Amino acid sequence: MSQQGRDPTVAGAGDPASAELRRAIDALSPADLHRSARIKWRLFGEDVLPAWVADMDFPVAPAVHGAIRGLLDRHDLGYHHVPLSRRLRETLVSRMAERFGWEIDGRSILPLVNVLQGLDATVLLHSRAGEGVVVQTPIYPPFLKAVAGSGRRLVENALLRGPQRFEMDLEGLRGRLDADTRVLLFCNPHNPTGRAFERSELEALADIALEHDLVVVSDEIHADLVFPGHRHVPFAALGPEIAERTITLTAATKAFNLAGLPCAFAIFGSDRLRQPFDALPPHVLGHCGILDDAATIAAWTEGQPWLDVVLDYLLENRRLVEETLAQEMPGIRFAPPEATYLAWLDCRELDLPDEPFDFFLREAKVAFSRGTDFGARGEGFARLNFATSKAILSEILERMASAVRRRSGGS
Repeated sequence: MSQQGRDPTVAGAGDPASAELRRAIDALSPADLHRSARIKWRLFGEDVLPAWVADMDFPVAPAVHGAIRGLLDRHDLGYHHVPLSRRLRETLVSRMAERFGWEIDGRSILPLVNVLQGLDATVLLHSRAGEGVVVQTPIYPPFLKAVAGSGRRLVENALLRGPQRFEMDLEGLRGRLDADTRVLLFCNPHNPTGRAFERSELEALADIALEHDLVVVSDEIHADLVFPGHRHVPFAALGPEIAERTITLTAATKAFNLAGLPCAFAIFGSDRLRQPFDALPPHVLGHCGILDDAATIAAWTEGQPWLDVVLDYLLENRRLVEETLAQEMPGIRFAPPEATYLAWLDCRELDLPDEPFDFFLREAKVAFSRGTDFGARGEGFARLNFATSKAILSEILERMASAVRRRSGGS
């Protein structure tokens, strides 16, 4: 089933391929993963369980494996279509229509090596030094670096913690904008809180962008990782007016675990937004290579059954995190993510002697992402990646609970 809204708890029931994938995930071994080339498992010592960078431990989809293996078997690693193969362009157009009901013009697509290039390039090309760029914190750290590294002025608008989830502070945003604010950097679904913003929320944000003539950069790399009961709504799909001022950044790399095969896309809602990019020297932003092209096409055309099983597994892992925190570590507040495989943990009630990243690395031998990397309001928080086997995740949570019990004087 290609459309969102399926119930992943029944996805692939009785399917031998699905059962085989689940067995492969369950069999993941920390010892084997520590021997892999992934920075996730190599950055810290072998006594540390990593739960930081947004990289899944799962095996890649068979379709992706087969596509790459076919190229290698044919020794087919030569020059490729530059900048973008026709089949990959058509695949992206089809994927957006089938998965999200979003019709795009294939001519609006510009290939990138990764979405961060699109983020940085838009800030540089659609604003000038000293002008304002809106970032809604906590936020994926490269958003903040895109502003600081370009000499632009950070216009920070913090998300508000509601009763069940984080929400955009739209009135606060209106009060922070001025005539020299040019760009809004938007993360949808949101990293690190896991929000899959509803259409009504997006429409309210779009009204502000229209009122203040903002260029919107919408990072939608997590779009395929949305849980039941929620849907991904592309920001540019809200209507022609907002599309004309939106650059959408996307890739198959996050949902299909292809971070080592970087291939991403900018989708422009108007010629006005694209023109500064077209004026750049032709190789500044790079393009997808032959392996990247094959992997992305295979993921988007044949990988959905694999992704359905992965979403099912992630949903179970999310539940494990939620239940274990409630039972063993009630001092950690947690809003279950509506999307992504990331848990934004509020550890402030634990009254730790230092930041949660440092405490849990030292006392539990577990490596999270440091909360303050997501902005100053991340103090007292940590981001946990739960895209691993249940056994590894259970060990991570048990190490955390033991460290908290020792801290509180428990057994």
